[in-house]
Parts: sequence; structure tokens; C-alpha cells
Amino acid sequence: MDTATSSLASITPTNINLRLLCFGASITAGWSANGTHLYPYSIRLSARLADELQTSHFSIDVDGSSGDTAINGQYLNRMRQDMKDEKIHYDWVIVQGGGNDLGWDRTPEDIFAALRVVWDIPLKAGAKVLALTVTEHGNDNAQQNEKREILNALVSSYHADGFYTADLATAIPYKSMPVEKRKKIWSDDTHFTKEGYELMGDAIADRLVEIIGKSESLWGKAEL
Repeated sequence: MDTATSSLASITPTNINLRLLCFGASITAGWSANGTHLYPYSIRLSARLADELQTSHFSIDVDGSSGDTAINGQYLNRMRQDMKDEKIHYDWVIVQGGGNDLGWDRTPEDIFAALRVVWDIPLKAGAKVLALTVTEHGNDNAQQNEKREILNALVSSYHADGFYTADLATAIPYKSMPVEKRKKIWSDDTHFTKEGYELMGDAIADRLVEIIGKSESLWGKAEL
């Protein structure tokens, strides 16, 4: 698990501490250019949080495992492992997942059920969860696209204390994106370029700022 830490006491009048975990598969890891480059969205997210939220001290950990799945994969075990260290308390866990499960032709309902179990681990540990909708796959046919939309609707409509969503699928479309822009944003049918991961980081930062701005209690008080 990688860590990006930013200490910003010199530019903020507050002493708010914030610890985040970016959790998921290859998109969370920043997989690009057939795996020859990694540029996790956490890099952009860190810069945006520094600029937008002006936190005094925050940390972002990254746990992205290429090809992993929520069903019959290591999502559950990985999340348990990430949450079990009593010395580390995450205020926010950003969960990307479900796309690889769709690739294995799992049903949206089964994927959603598996993701709920994964989300429940950080929620029970006192963290807030920001779940991301599944982005398009460039080669999806109509049936596959419908399954993805059903899954995203299930994720977006789910309600639980401390649970929030960010509609990444709408923020970064594939088929409706102009071709020239798509070449700059998408590295292949599934993954992004550096510019695409920066766009992903922006979308997540925008959503976090929107949520956190509504209540100071959502900042978190973790000791980093």
C-alpha cells in the first residue's frame, strides 16, 4: 500500500487532521499504458485537497490491486487488512470496484451485495465511505452497458450512515466523449491516461469538498 502525505500547517489557520484510503483495483492504482505507467488519482486528489480544503495535515494511502474483484477476489480480505491496524484510523475510504466483476459476467445484484460487505468494514470502523460508480468499458455491448447502469443505480441509491457516492461514470464518459478528447483521457478501453487520472482526482475532490463543506463533523480528527 502506497502513502502520499502532505503537511500544510504553514498555510492553514486550523489544526484539522484527515486520513484517507483510496481502495480498489487497477483504476485506483493508476494503471496506464498497458501497465508500464502508474499514475494514481490520489496524486491529483492530494493537490486538490491542499488547495481546496486547506487542511493542516492530511495523509492519503493507496491500495489498488489490478484485476481484483469483489466476488471471489481479495477485496474483502484486503479491506479487512487495511482496517485492522488500531493505530491507523481512516476518516474517509474511497472505494472503486465492480468493473472487473462485470467483466466476469457477474450479476449487478451479486456485485452490489459483495460491495456492501466491503463497504461495511470501514463503516463499522468509524470511517466514512465514498463509493464510486463504475465507468464505461469501451467495448461494452448494449447488454453489458445495461448491467453496468443497473449496478451504478444500485450503488447510487444505497443509503447508510456515513455512506456517500461519487458518479465517476458521468464525470468521465467514454462513448459520448469527443474522440480527440478521449485520446487524451483514456489510455485504453478501461483505463485512463495521466490526464484522465487527474480528471478522476478532480471529480472525487469536487465531491468530497461538496460533502465536507456541509458539516465540520465530516472533516475527521485522526492523528496522523
